[in-house]
Amino acid sequence: MTQWIWDQPLSKEIFLQKYCLHGETSAEEVFQGVAEEIASTEATKALKKRWGEKFYDELISGRLQPAGRILANARARATVKNYNNCFTIDLEDSLEGIYDSLKEDAIISKMGGGVGFDVSKLRPKGAPLSNGGESSGVISFLRIFDQSAKTIMTGGQRRSAHIALLDVSHPEIEDFITAKKGEKNGELTQFNISVKVSDAFLAAVENDADWDLTFGGKTYKTVKARGLYELLAKNAFLHNEPGIFYADTVERFNNGYWAFRMDRVNPCGELVMPPYSLCCLSSVNLVPFVLEQFTARARFDFDAFARTVGIGVRFLDDVLDATDYPLERIKTFSRQWRRIGLGFTGLADALAMLGMRYGEKDSLAFAERVGKALRDASYAASSELAREKGSFPAFDAEKYLAANFVKTLPDGLRAAIRDNGMRNVQLNTVAPTGTTSLSVGQNCSSGIEPIFARSYRRTIRTGVGDETRVEEVYDYAWKRWLERSGEHANGAEKNAAVPDFFATTAEIDPYKSIDMQAVFQKYVDHSISKTLNLPPGTSFSEYKNLFKYGYEKGLKGFTTFNPDGSMRGILEYDGKKDKALVRRVAPPRPRDLPCDIHRVKAGEREYLVIAGFLDGSLYEVFVIGDPAGKPIRLETEGKPLVRKVKRGRYDVVTVEGGKERAALEDFTRTFDSPDAALARFVSMALRHGTPLQFIVSQLQKDTNFADVERSIARVLKAYIRDGEEVATGDGACPECGERLAFRDGCVVCPHCGYGKCS
Repeated sequence: MTQWIWDQPLSKEIFLQKYCLHGETSAEEVFQGVAEEIASTEATKALKKRWGEKFYDELISGRLQPAGRILANARARATVKNYNNCFTIDLEDSLEGIYDSLKEDAIISKMGGGVGFDVSKLRPKGAPLSNGGESSGVISFLRIFDQSAKTIMTGGQRRSAHIALLDVSHPEIEDFITAKKGEKNGELTQFNISVKVSDAFLAAVENDADWDLTFGGKTYKTVKARGLYELLAKNAFLHNEPGIFYADTVERFNNGYWAFRMDRVNPCGELVMPPYSLCCLSSVNLVPFVLEQFTARARFDFDAFARTVGIGVRFLDDVLDATDYPLERIKTFSRQWRRIGLGFTGLADALAMLGMRYGEKDSLAFAERVGKALRDASYAASSELAREKGSFPAFDAEKYLAANFVKTLPDGLRAAIRDNGMRNVQLNTVAPTGTTSLSVGQNCSSGIEPIFARSYRRTIRTGVGDETRVEEVYDYAWKRWLERSGEHANGAEKNAAVPDFFATTAEIDPYKSIDMQAVFQKYVDHSISKTLNLPPGTSFSEYKNLFKYGYEKGLKGFTTFNPDGSMRGILEYDGKKDKALVRRVAPPRPRDLPCDIHRVKAGEREYLVIAGFLDGSLYEVFVIGDPAGKPIRLETEGKPLVRKVKRGRYDVVTVEGGKERAALEDFTRTFDSPDAALARFVSMALRHGTPLQFIVSQLQKDTNFADVERSIARVLKAYIRDGEEVATGDGACPECGERLAFRDGCVVCPHCGYGKCS
């Protein structure tokens, strides 16, 4: 039997705590129990043995990672046999219907499941009731569900997660959008909320048209679509909710379009479903399929990946027969359509091992290949299962083959579906996989997300009084890289050079992050759970553009986390916030940065000002001069780069025709300047998000125009973009409270006209 080896103490600790719940003391015992329980649904003793062994091989290898409910509960001797993470229910517009749904919600929560529902059927606040009274509205009933969720512990371990969706045309939509303000009002804490946005609404926004808020054929109010969009975007920007559910995009790719609408989603957003459906989830870890990692020969084993995907499909199909169901309606509907969700995790780590930076062209091309391989292998396996075990009962070949997503399949697959049928109506998703990636994945990157942090320090109680110890926790791929380069062994990891392909969330252009999600969404028939972590200092105008970009790229949903907003995340960038000041952590410096080089004079002396850029923004400044006052000779033909050779050493390198040449070596030591400390402080301010206009303002306060401070200011001023928003303090206009901006040397309000020039 293969022995499971723990890579980090934290991974083992989490696994034992979360999944060794039935007398097990090792990963091997857990995986054996899971494999045997899921394979127990196979038709014969021989098939049970055969597939039990195959399932175990995939689990013990780390290639297949079942979702948490499977790992925790799937044992022959378990008392709670719920193997599915989340469910959807309906919510009818009557008091009896609401309280029937509340009972269903409580039953699901007790079994350990999250719940998603659409609240658009509920009449708005103030609408007339049949008894002559008035409705208390959508939010009042959500508070009842919220309180119930706070009371019931799921499976005796935690409180139930919920998500509520409301249509953008509902008369209570404005109150719904602003119901949650993060930690400022602590409202609906057991709920995520999302707005169902239609193509028609977004067209109205684009055309600055009116938008009717209607219910039951009656128009309650008419608003400007653009104003409603601004309200939605602003609350999401400030408080990280609501999310966006692109309802028409979802429905266009509904494989069961002839029988139901996919008008709701599970709490994490990876499965779009009709009511009384469930999340039957597992992920394939991409990392084990990267061969000869971190070398020029690194490659991905697509054949092995396809084999594991095929086994994963059968595994999840068996889960549908092995699990208990919280409601008979869910059991009936789920077995009629046999919806499953097989996805992947470890994408960012796999990219790093292949030498690709997340979001760049080569990584997107790789994503295309992985997405297509996942789709084709999944649909092929499901069709083969249908030949063996029969199609899902509601299958209709002609209607199914006419579904928009199924039309994208290769001709050979479509022919197989016509001949054999399909075992599952829809098959693929990308779930967040947080705990399973941390434990089973040995802290690999989660799902489709970038690496959040290469390493972080965690304080752990030792169990002796209040004694604690501090443990360094590493991203799986980063730890492998350090070990390979020898940095980890000698304790030098803090000073290790960071390759460009080890970019973390804070270092990745958010547009490129959306591009990555959009590539996979083409091949994933459900949705993708992804939170777009905004870079610290993102402006509201930038955010609105991202909002629009996600829709244009074909996403089915859009959720963001703003580290400067009102809600703290489970994981945060380093540094703490207080009420008066936001402290931002600088993105790590890659080895090479493109740069501009300026010659300036201060008095009789000549200096070089070297300005380095990260993702198009100023990141650092060097000010150097010859000690004897002579001009510094520097040939800069070709593209100049500032290279950090090692700690304390920087070179200027030029690149032309693919060839590098050292233009200025070890310049911070060779041309040490008394103004170097000033440059370091300017660089520190730039890296930590201080707006450039305020750095320039401080440098210009020196009264001697010939001093080097003024010369540096003249260089930096050229990089201030007109209209750049002010982000110092709260950046609010004292007249109207809107965001201030920098224009023509003045701080102005684009909304009310307030202005102040220094």
